[in-house]
Amino acid sequence: MLAAPRKHGIALYLLLNVAFFLVLACGCGIGEPQDPRLLYLIVLFALCSSCVIDNDGLNGRYALLAIFLGTYFLYFGVQDVTNLFTGLSDGAVGSQLSVSEQIILAGLICMIVAYRIAVSVANPAGRIRRSNDWSVRSSLSVGTALWALGIAATYYWYFFVVTDKTLEGTKGLAQLSEWTTSGLILGQMLEPIGLLLIVYAWRSTGSKPLLALLLAILVVQSLCGFVIDIKGMALIGGTLVIVTVTQMDGRIPKAWVFGVAIFIYTAFPVFQAYRAVVTGNGVARTEVLANLGKTIDKVLEAKERVNSGHDRAQTLFERLSLKASVEMIVNGTEKGVPFQEGYTLTPILAAFIPRLIWPDKPDVPTGRLVNKAFLLGEQEETYISPSHLGEMYWNFGWAGVLVGMTVVGALCGIVARFNLGECRTVTRLLIFIVTVNQVIHGFESSIAACYVIWMRSLAAIGILHLVFARAPVTGRLPASRTREESAADTPPRRAPLFANLLR
Repeated sequence: MLAAPRKHGIALYLLLNVAFFLVLACGCGIGEPQDPRLLYLIVLFALCSSCVIDNDGLNGRYALLAIFLGTYFLYFGVQDVTNLFTGLSDGAVGSQLSVSEQIILAGLICMIVAYRIAVSVANPAGRIRRSNDWSVRSSLSVGTALWALGIAATYYWYFFVVTDKTLEGTKGLAQLSEWTTSGLILGQMLEPIGLLLIVYAWRSTGSKPLLALLLAILVVQSLCGFVIDIKGMALIGGTLVIVTVTQMDGRIPKAWVFGVAIFIYTAFPVFQAYRAVVTGNGVARTEVLANLGKTIDKVLEAKERVNSGHDRAQTLFERLSLKASVEMIVNGTEKGVPFQEGYTLTPILAAFIPRLIWPDKPDVPTGRLVNKAFLLGEQEETYISPSHLGEMYWNFGWAGVLVGMTVVGALCGIVARFNLGECRTVTRLLIFIVTVNQVIHGFESSIAACYVIWMRSLAAIGILHLVFARAPVTGRLPASRTREESAADTPPRRAPLFANLLR
């Protein structure tokens, strides 16, 4: 007989799919009754909702799979659902799945199967493991230092090196040495890690002063993201809080989710207007900061015009949709665009060879290659995101998708071994967050750029763990252990600061 949790998961799975079918039925009343997207959406949702069958908590072994599948549906399904209700057509005819839709579904199946196999092999019984953890003092001090260093590097980079998005604005790069460039890039990479450590310290203690510090940091990041026109920087703070609390406590922080949703709803149109009336006209960021009040007034006046009408800016769902990029690559290769045969993936092989040692290390600008190969932009410097799925197909066709998505699923399944449902530590949280950011959220970008950062980040997390993690002490309890169990295992004296290095 099926275990009770699995029986409940199957019941929930069936309920969700019936509800989604009814939603599509309502959409068909507005659009075409024989819309070819129906079969695709039904199968896609059935696959993406399969994570609820073995749901073992918001921070369990299948949490990473749930995030991947939810994001996958957002990338490849939500826009079709909204178009179904608005009556917009994607140009498809008949009831058959298109080649791109077959690729999207087949790749997803490979990912799900590989993930489940990796999870079952890595830890079939879900055994609890004791792990060393950072102290609150270490989390706060290191986190604050890394965040301050990162925000300073970000400010210098975007205000004095790359002053705007034009070719003229990037000339400052030529004046930097290899050491300075590498240091600034590394500093920007450390910023979210520092923020994450601060969130962890706040959540571990519940300190109100730390909450005030965290809110101040989020305001600074939002303002900086607005001025430099990077929405992700403005959103990453609230997102990290939600993910961290969910993983540490095994529950969704409703107040934070509501706050981030309101921020997205109100701020996204403002960011769109800012891009159209300020950065789109090549205005330097230093000038924006010097006249911030006037700039905000100008953006608010243009918000309605930019976000409505025939020439409006893309909506959030339109910007997130990756289905069109896969269709573009599939159609282009059918018309003669040559396959890359692994060329765009070569930077992964040199991930741990710094440019300081190999100054002539080859750089593969995948986004520009996509633009040039498929003749999408007038300017050669324009970056067109291929999406990981599209890039897999562009390299090796169907084989690239099937093998590539299998590898992605296996990697995510191995990472799921370090879930916070079994043991709550800074290291596990960092591994989880970096994987979500680079492997899942980065799925819309190019493969090498994301996986090189992911591999380097895991190496850095390992070093940080060796330096700062130490044996559990009283007051720092893994979420899955009772206080009595922890007290019985707690060493009689405080572990040395660099315990891992002394073993």
